[in-house]
Amino acid sequence: MVPLYLGVKGVIAKSFARIHMANLINSGILPLTFKNPADYDNVSLMDELKLPSILECIESGKNIILENLSTGKSIPLDIVLSDRQRKIMAAGGLLNYTKISN
Repeated sequence: MVPLYLGVKGVIAKSFARIHMANLINSGILPLTFKNPADYDNVSLMDELKLPSILECIESGKNIILENLSTGKSIPLDIVLSDRQRKIMAAGGLLNYTKISN
């Protein structure tokens, strides 16, 4: 399923307000934060970014590494999710999760 917000699949920020993070998760959009907030400066407009094996990382709780293909840098990211939120993200959002849970 395509996320609700113009094809956005994830948001990477220094931090999130709790309600904004919950809204992103419910919409199936990854709420990612930089492990090191200074890494924010290693991403520029129009950089090509890649998140390899993201579904596996979400389901298993493994570290997420953002690959900046434009600069060749690897940037560690965090995603703080409960077990239920991990299942919601793996399903593509709350609507899909609810549909497959019933």
